[in-house]
Amino acid sequence: MKTVAGLKMTLRGSVLVLLLSTIAVLVAACGADATPTAVPTATATPDPDTIVPEWQIAYNKVLKAAKEEGEVVIVMGGSASRNFGPRFEAFEQETGIKVVPVTGRGSAQVEKFKAERDAKLYTADVWMTGVTSTNNAREAGIVGPFPQDILILPGIASDNWLDGHYWFADYPNRDTTFTFCASPSVQFAVNTDLVDVSTLDSYWDLVDGRFDGQIVGTIPWEPGQTNSDFYINVPALGEEFIRKIVLDAGVEWVADGQQAVDLLANGAKSVFVYMGNADGDILDLAEQGLPVLNHFGQGFAEGGVVSVGGTCSMAMFDTPANPNARTIFANWWVSPENLHAAQGITTDQSLHTGVLTNNLPDIYIRPENPFFPEMDDTVVANVGLLFNQKIAEEAGLR
Repeated sequence: MKTVAGLKMTLRGSVLVLLLSTIAVLVAACGADATPTAVPTATATPDPDTIVPEWQIAYNKVLKAAKEEGEVVIVMGGSASRNFGPRFEAFEQETGIKVVPVTGRGSAQVEKFKAERDAKLYTADVWMTGVTSTNNAREAGIVGPFPQDILILPGIASDNWLDGHYWFADYPNRDTTFTFCASPSVQFAVNTDLVDVSTLDSYWDLVDGRFDGQIVGTIPWEPGQTNSDFYINVPALGEEFIRKIVLDAGVEWVADGQQAVDLLANGAKSVFVYMGNADGDILDLAEQGLPVLNHFGQGFAEGGVVSVGGTCSMAMFDTPANPNARTIFANWWVSPENLHAAQGITTDQSLHTGVLTNNLPDIYIRPENPFFPEMDDTVVANVGLLFNQKIAEEAGLR
């Protein structure tokens, strides 16, 4: 009986505990909402380092398509083709896109690609000749307005350039010849064994009599000479100075620039004026130790000239053969990294303000407020050349 009674007592206790537990649950339920409140899930804050910017997405898309095209065809003049080979190799290594250069004189390139356009052929992408040839290409319908929307990289936006805007050397459109560098132009050269340049303070010193019979120059009334565009636009020089140097200074005028270079280097002449593109030859000889020196008019009372030159601009074919590869090339080419490397080759100072000048000799750094004819809409192209032709005809020289 004790066992049975104990069992009964145990059962009664278990039932009581169960009953009390049930009552407690019911009481708790009566005091709570019928629908439990959901616990919000914490939203993770995106890591800024993992967010891909829109420009990068766009660039990567174009880069993929460019690699499928495989090449970019670049039309160049002689000076660009001689200088930019190492940079094209760097572009190929970094992007996997091959550069196909088409080289030749600017005027010949215009004729070649005009014929292609007439035949409905479109084989090239980027045009990199001198400003004059680029203007002619625009007139021939080969290149068109530069599509600024292809410049994707944030580091090459317009506010990163001199005066906060892109530069275009073509007149009057100012929309085709994208200009990425400009530097002081050589005004004349001297034989340093015969001329102490520290005694020269003005262009008038060249024609004050001390160098009569000792000056050589390439014919100033033939196309390609731009010195007189500077002279005629500087009030302190003007037509009077041009008449003096062209007609009265006893200059020996030759048709071949190389002949003039040889006469200067050999000491047969002291000064070389109206040099055309011969400044590169003078630089080469100076590096070889010959006594020749290019002069930029540094410190001269009348100032100096800044010029775009033949290696400082590019334009875009209106119908490119490889549009995506063209876009990648344009972005890569005007990046600060490439412009710094390119100016170290050509000595043409970049117009991108983020490019250091630590690889340029001081003589190649732009002065403040220089005469910059390609960017001055008030300057009439070739007005000096036309004046040279006029006075040469009057003197019976032409």
